Amino acid sequence: MLNKHEEEFNELIKNNHASIYRICRAYLYDITYADDLYQDILFQLWKNVQNFKGKSKVSTWVYRIAVNSAINFNRKNKNKEHITLPDIIHTPFEETLSIKIEQEQQLDKMRYCISLLEPQDRLIISLVLEDKSYKEIAEITGNNHVGVKINRIKGRLLKLMQLNTEYEF
Repeated sequence: MLNKHEEEFNELIKNNHASIYRICRAYLYDITYADDLYQDILFQLWKNVQNFKGKSKVSTWVYRIAVNSAINFNRKNKNKEHITLPDIIHTPFEETLSIKIEQEQQLDKMRYCISLLEPQDRLIISLVLEDKSYKEIAEITGNNHVGVKINRIKGRLLKLMQLNTEYEF
C-alpha cells in the first residue's frame, strides 16, 4: 500500500512525465543518456519534494529541478563519448511505414539541430514546443526578454535545418 507521499509523487510524475523527458532530450541527443538523466531527475524530485513551498507553480518547480539536474548531469558526463542512435530504431512497424519513417527522419533532424543550440536555447525552444506561455518560460529560465530570445532561437534553428539538408538521419 502506497503512503500519501508516494501517491502525491506518482501523481506529480504522471502530470509532468512528458515535460521532464523533453527537457532530457533538449539537453542530450543520445536517447540512452536521456533515459539516465530522466532517472536522475526523478531521484532529485523525490529527494526535494518535501522542500516545495508552493511559491511557484508545481510545473515551474519541476522544470527548475529538471534543468539543474540536466546541467549537473552534463558536467559529470562531459568527457564521455556520445554515440547517437536515431529513434527510428525504436519505431514499431505500421502500414504507413514510409510516412512514419519520413516523419521520424524530420524529427531526428530537428532534434539534431536543437542539440546544436546552446543549452539555455535548447531549454527555451523545448518549452516553446510544449506550448508554454512567455510568462512561464520567463519564470523557468529567469530570462525576461523571452519573446526576442525565442525569435532569435527560431532563426538559428531554421538556418541549422537549412544547412543540414544533405545530412542523412
